[in-house]
Amino acid sequence: MKKRGINFNLGAAVNGIQESNGKKKVTFDLNGKASEVEADLVLMAVGRGARLKGFGLESTGVEFTPKGIVVDEWMRTNVKGIYAVGDVNGRCQLAHAATAQGKRALANILGINEGPNLDIIPAAVFTNPEVATVGLSEEAATNKGIHYTSHKAFYRANGKSLAMGSNEGLVKILVDDEKHIIGAHILGAHAADLIHELALAIHTQRTVDEVNYLIHAHPSLSEIVHDAITN
Repeated sequence: MKKRGINFNLGAAVNGIQESNGKKKVTFDLNGKASEVEADLVLMAVGRGARLKGFGLESTGVEFTPKGIVVDEWMRTNVKGIYAVGDVNGRCQLAHAATAQGKRALANILGINEGPNLDIIPAAVFTNPEVATVGLSEEAATNKGIHYTSHKAFYRANGKSLAMGSNEGLVKILVDDEKHIIGAHILGAHAADLIHELALAIHTQRTVDEVNYLIHAHPSLSEIVHDAITN
């Protein structure tokens, strides 16, 4: 996006938005310095908050915070028999995560001690090109004290992406010292589809050698994943 002329001010605290002569002026603090930027349009995308008040939740004794209802790994609240599934618990505000949480809660209700792995949830942003991620980021791996190597492959070296005219993007795979895949990030066409091979590898604790032995169809975008592993 930087190559397309988009500037980023990360970690900025917005103080206000004013309109003058058909323009929007945004004032913000960045690194302790007051700044401003002018634009034709301002888009606010500040996330979502759980609606927890106004329907008697307080009277149940269910514990909650500004982020959502507090639950354990089976979506149980602190009150026996009450579960909280989906965005309202603030754990992961994605539709497929809510579905998985519901299955996990149902399993617990039925006395089944297994269910979807909520630690490995793929996420995608349906921009052009798409972005998809699963597992640990480089920052998260570093914070956990995990030593890793980064393996990359690029869309521009893939025959199908060239034929599609979609040669922007890359696949990045994080591998620990035992060669297990611990994280994957894809920017490019059909990233939301390609990420699941790597999600399965993380879920089943596969090594890069094991995935490398899997033959990928040619020509296909999945070869970019294979190329990243072999690099």
